[in-house]
Amino acid sequence: MSLDNSLKAASNFIRENSIYVFMLAAIIAVNLLSQGALHEEDEEAVGQKKISRVMDKEEILAREKRIKEVLEEKKFLAIILKVSLLLLALALSVGLILSIRCLALKLNGRNIMAAYGSPPDINWDLLDILKVVIIFYFFGYALQLFEIMVFRLLDIKEPDEHIAAVLNTALMDILGFSAVLYFVIKKYKRKLVDLGIFFKDLLRDIKIGFIAYVTVLPVLFLVTIFVFITLQLVKYEPPSMPLFELFYEESRPTLLFVLTILVAFLGPIAEEVFFRGFAYPVLRRRLGIRNAIILISFVFALLHINLVGLLPILALGILLAYLYEKTGSLIPSITVHMIHNLIIVYSVHLTKTIVVSASSIY
Repeated sequence: MSLDNSLKAASNFIRENSIYVFMLAAIIAVNLLSQGALHEEDEEAVGQKKISRVMDKEEILAREKRIKEVLEEKKFLAIILKVSLLLLALALSVGLILSIRCLALKLNGRNIMAAYGSPPDINWDLLDILKVVIIFYFFGYALQLFEIMVFRLLDIKEPDEHIAAVLNTALMDILGFSAVLYFVIKKYKRKLVDLGIFFKDLLRDIKIGFIAYVTVLPVLFLVTIFVFITLQLVKYEPPSMPLFELFYEESRPTLLFVLTILVAFLGPIAEEVFFRGFAYPVLRRRLGIRNAIILISFVFALLHINLVGLLPILALGILLAYLYEKTGSLIPSITVHMIHNLIIVYSVHLTKTIVVSASSIY
């Protein structure tokens, strides 16, 4: 192709996708303009966190002693903790048996899981995935700008950051889900079933997801322990996660309930629809099944921006894509994702209750 033809093709492409080019340019501009300000804020935050970490280390022995006292005083809380640990041990034991069985099947050249279906043939492509991502980030920045304008208009000098965070999370999940539906249903005239969303064998698919999660739970557990030990050896303290901070700092039951719904239910649905239902079939068609599963799982893990959770989330992502490949339904993947997030949320709530009780004397 000659240079003139290449320039003409590029010009036509930009003209046909001018709205997305504009959105992308706006996203780049916002990131460039805010980079300096964010760098200064990060340096200040790091200094504050270092101080708080030193204080935590000085208090750790006293805190452990107080936790033991709290568990002795609050029998019901101690029972909940013991039952939770017992259920975890039981799940790990069953999962270990199932994992060994799967390994034996694999070594004998047999299928680990029966195939109930496969992802449908789709007619959207990589460019459509990029467009959805651009829409998601553009309107995310637009939402932040809108909030700033509203706060200034109403002269709100100290807005409730927790309410704003919960509201933003809900709106962004809905936005991402809606953008995918627009391309699939409106642009390409396809149906929800083409995203793997159908309820024909709902109970079977939920059962598949539950068994699959229990099976892979020992792997997730061991990988997480390995990551923590490695980080301890290199003396790296990962940054705190904003979501966990929100759970720990917030005390209003209604807001905690809404946040739990978002993290445990709405978030998994939105993420599975985009990563497995929308993006994975495109990569599968271009790269093949194995490479597509690895790539989409790596991107899924990377976008969570958490070094501690990178390998466990990668392992979880591989399971999620594998289930969609073997069933052609998102229900097993959504089930696994929901169970995993529910366990995390429950663990955070339980830890928070114990830590708050132990901190009450300080």
